[in-house]
Amino acid sequence: LAGITGASAQQVRVGVAAEPYPPFTSPDASGNWEGWEIDFMNAICAEAQLDCVLTPVAWDGIIPALTTNRIDMIVGSMSITEERLKTIDFSDKYYNTPTVVIGLKDMDFDATPESLADKTIGVQSSTIHQVYATKHFGPNGTTIREYQTQDEANNDLAAGRLDAVQADSMALAEELF
Repeated sequence: LAGITGASAQQVRVGVAAEPYPPFTSPDASGNWEGWEIDFMNAICAEAQLDCVLTPVAWDGIIPALTTNRIDMIVGSMSITEERLKTIDFSDKYYNTPTVVIGLKDMDFDATPESLADKTIGVQSSTIHQVYATKHFGPNGTTIREYQTQDEANNDLAAGRLDAVQADSMALAEELF
């Protein structure tokens, strides 16, 4: 929110990932966005007296949308990385969730490059999970499949087309594999 203040209601376009990412952000059956980051965004906007307009943007285009002024800020589960800091500024981190690798209940593995060698793991593209899996699992023979949404990866895991998925633990907490 650096540089965004206001005594009067200033309109601010707030970018969120267009892909559902419960429990953080997702549209309900009526198309209204909900989730705890939507509540967080609403609280920030109310406190700063801003007229916030929710602007869904594909995750892999959300930073370009900010840098080209299509949106004014991002509220999303975006990890602060050295690479991203070269392009955008961040607020203080407001939560931390560990990364997990999960597989089907009957699969016996450790989340190590050796254990996942010759397996197929799904990750959402343009995330820290994609970067990590490619760097650490890929060289050991793990096939990395990238998906536009975490739901797509989870569906392929449930259908048996993947051996595992990697994502934030909170995003996978309700998955029953």
